[in-house]
Amino acid sequence: MKRILFLLLALCLAQPGTGRVRLPSLIGSGMVLQRDCEARIWGWAAPDARIKLTASWDTQTHNVRADGEGRWDVRLRTPGAGGPYTLTIDDGERVTLDDILIGEVWLCSGQSNMEMPLKGFDSQPVHGGLDAAMRAGGYPGIRLFQVARATASEPQQDCTGKWEISSMRPASGFSAVGYYFGLWLHRALGIPVGLIESDWGATRIEAWMSAGAAQSVDEKILATDAAYDAQNRVAALYNAMIRPLTPYTLRGFIWYQGESNKGYHAKYPYDMAALAANWRAAWGGGEQMPFYYVQLAPFDYDIPMHRFRGEENPILLPLMVEAQIRALDLIPNTGMAVNTDLGDATQIHPPRKDLVGQRLALLALTGTYGCEGIDSRGPLFERADFGDGRAVVTFRSNSTLIPTDTPLQGFEIAGKDRIFHPAEAFVIHRDYDFSRQVEVRSDAVAEPVAVRYAFRNVVERVNLTNTIGLPAFPFRTDTWDDAGFAQ
Repeated sequence: MKRILFLLLALCLAQPGTGRVRLPSLIGSGMVLQRDCEARIWGWAAPDARIKLTASWDTQTHNVRADGEGRWDVRLRTPGAGGPYTLTIDDGERVTLDDILIGEVWLCSGQSNMEMPLKGFDSQPVHGGLDAAMRAGGYPGIRLFQVARATASEPQQDCTGKWEISSMRPASGFSAVGYYFGLWLHRALGIPVGLIESDWGATRIEAWMSAGAAQSVDEKILATDAAYDAQNRVAALYNAMIRPLTPYTLRGFIWYQGESNKGYHAKYPYDMAALAANWRAAWGGGEQMPFYYVQLAPFDYDIPMHRFRGEENPILLPLMVEAQIRALDLIPNTGMAVNTDLGDATQIHPPRKDLVGQRLALLALTGTYGCEGIDSRGPLFERADFGDGRAVVTFRSNSTLIPTDTPLQGFEIAGKDRIFHPAEAFVIHRDYDFSRQVEVRSDAVAEPVAVRYAFRNVVERVNLTNTIGLPAFPFRTDTWDDAGFAQ
């Protein structure tokens, strides 16, 4: 009888909210807190318990009382970047967290191209991944948190994961894009960086936002939800892998997703805008929270297993990229890392994650941290003028287009017959100003009316960039769904 009573007592003490302070997985030793802000610290204790928090970076003691369900929440003012610090949480039983750094915190999310780790996928390597993983121990100011895969039909309060110091083991399994992004920020800013990875391969965007956000784009979306696997149902990943993170104060988001939404390009810009607005509202940060994302890389989507509804479509991918570009006008405080030059016709997970992370970091350094001296965006289409058997394309660019002495690849031109032909193209040289125009022509098209650049699933050797080497955005001047291509 005594043994039974002892076991019952032990079980009761193990339940949330009935014993010592319980913390969410994000609040722990080794974490990075966002600098210069009111960082949220929260957890659970006995109902109505009094909790005392003492941070080594602050002389003030913070007192908070748990609510009737045992939940408590307090904001601690963080200083500029630094550490390591300690944080003591005491409800009668003291919990001390140590090795806490204060710096910049970012969420890295999306599907498999964000998920792809430094060590690569099976038979799919990451360029430079071995070198980066072996050097990871030299950056103890980078801290990594991976959210374990999970789905839920209702919003969850916690997730599975823990903070780890950058070293070969945790870095090799961490998002390569996310790690390179954080590495460049750490090097450029010289301060600690915390990276939270929450991603899942082959998942559509609707799973990553709340049900209300998804319905704001398509009010009937739940009617077809049962047809999808658990991880692709509306809000399934938001509830389990995003919502538990939302109390944690962070700077912004990086996003690499879209392959699983191919074929729904008309809707996708609005989905992206809904996701960004949903996350910003959930974190309470508003439009000042930056949201940077990655262009889908060229790939042969006419391979049967990757076709949309089994149909061949040589522009299935660029239609999605066009949707991503449109989202730039719908989402405040954003930017897209262009990687038209990094694709692989046979590899849906291109290996140059180092350059993707670098380009995302450049967007953040210029757009969020105010760094100057380098243009963070490649040439963007502005207009096309047709006449004299040619098209003159003008780009928005803060530097000269290059190459100026080599023919450009990836341009196509069409007449009224809507048949696109490979075109000759070259940068129009200016002696006293930046060269921002490209002349495009083809002997097969006497009177051109439309021009495209890199507007195919597979594009090879595209070479139009700005002076610093950032690639031009793909574009088309037409809206034709029935265009043909010369053989």
